[in-house]
Amino acid sequence: MPARLNNAEIQRRGNRFARALDSAGVPYRGVVACLLPNVAEFIYCLRGATWSGRTFTPINWHLAPGDINYIVENCEADALVVHAKFGEVARGAGVDVPPNARFCVAGAIDGFRDFAEVDAFSDLELESPSAGTVMLYTSGTTGRPKGVMTSAVGLDEPPCLSSRMGSAMLATYLQDDAAGTHLVVAPLYHAAPSTYAEGAAHLGAEVVIMEHWNAEAFLRTVEAEKVTSTFLVPTHFVRLLQLPEATRRKYDTRSLKLVCHGAAPVAPDVKRRMIEWLGPVLFEFYGGTEGGGVSIDSQTWLAHPGSVGRPRPGLEIHILDPQGKPLPPGESGDVYFYSAENRFEYKGDPAKTAAAYRDDLYTLGDIGYLDNEGFLYLRDRRADTIIRGGVNIYPAQIEAILIAEAGVADCCVVGVPDDEWGEHVLAVIEPTQSVSDLLELETRLRECCKEALGRYQRPHRYAFSDQLPRTETGKLLRRQVRDHYRKANDTAP
Repeated sequence: MPARLNNAEIQRRGNRFARALDSAGVPYRGVVACLLPNVAEFIYCLRGATWSGRTFTPINWHLAPGDINYIVENCEADALVVHAKFGEVARGAGVDVPPNARFCVAGAIDGFRDFAEVDAFSDLELESPSAGTVMLYTSGTTGRPKGVMTSAVGLDEPPCLSSRMGSAMLATYLQDDAAGTHLVVAPLYHAAPSTYAEGAAHLGAEVVIMEHWNAEAFLRTVEAEKVTSTFLVPTHFVRLLQLPEATRRKYDTRSLKLVCHGAAPVAPDVKRRMIEWLGPVLFEFYGGTEGGGVSIDSQTWLAHPGSVGRPRPGLEIHILDPQGKPLPPGESGDVYFYSAENRFEYKGDPAKTAAAYRDDLYTLGDIGYLDNEGFLYLRDRRADTIIRGGVNIYPAQIEAILIAEAGVADCCVVGVPDDEWGEHVLAVIEPTQSVSDLLELETRLRECCKEALGRYQRPHRYAFSDQLPRTETGKLLRRQVRDHYRKANDTAP
């Protein structure tokens, strides 16, 4: 059963955890690392740490043990909270954390305290509440995960900056419905799910947490809990749209007033179908752990299809060429941001930090352009661009066409070496279960690309995979696919 929390209970349990940290000797501005699935204790730890002036660092439990150990060591954790089912990993990860500051949720781990001991501490209001921070680690798809250390100018009183941002966005778009019910289905260790969950709670909303994603269970929960808002990723959209129409019609989703989405590109056809089904309740944002703040609502998107929106007040967007010169509207280049309120660095990696900045401008590594009205359109990641005969080809543009075709559950377009042209375009397709004839599917895909793309953009080869690798937030592990097909011919990864 999904867990249901309210703000008063979260605050009480957070206060207890903050005092348990005090008792364990975790210093002010110390770091609290958590290796937890979608459970209530995640929210309690986030609240307790960030209301007592500490840094909260959630860890992706899908990472390899070596990366988990690295994060605990790299963030210099003063406390560690682990779910019992991750006990094997935790024994290695917590060796440098004092035993009194190691906590185990839902079971027992040798050398860890039972999290239930936190209940012995007072849940009264903290004597000196102070805004802490959240330090998230990048996904590690291009090497070791990197801790993103952000600074918030002049912020002393809680809640922390990320929670404030979640509340502000939800209040803006929900208005009178802000105190409804917020549903968490994506992993809380990622930025957006926890930001919106905390933000919703602060506004007085009930927070319902699903531990695992299931498309029909999501619809069932929306109906049963009268869910007002949620955060989804494009992969969730695809899975929902793949449900039989009779299944989708069976559940009442009219309570939904806001469906936030981001973290990965969404094909325009997929987004349009979601709006047609749920109504104009989709709200898209573009940014990253490092910063950002570009957004667009459904009605504006329908007038500017494919855009990720315009920047929030105080944020500037600059499109630069490789030499750092500004580009005019309509021309694609590197997307840079400027914000006087935000500055970040990658913990322990000054070279990576320097590479993200041009003077006071920073980039997330994406390519895009602005139109004459200041709307931003993303083309692709700089690292994912295919260069064929000196011409840039953007995989996301091709993938948006392929994913709209019947029989395609997922797709990934990569460049593989070509003696004559440098690279050629390979489309790796994950077919739906209903597909029995791959040759017929490939023929249809070639035809649709012939109609929609220039000759140089069309996939030269097609390959098929049982399942393409994605993170839980829907980010395609493109490098993993690309590396495989650069080493092999047509074998699925």
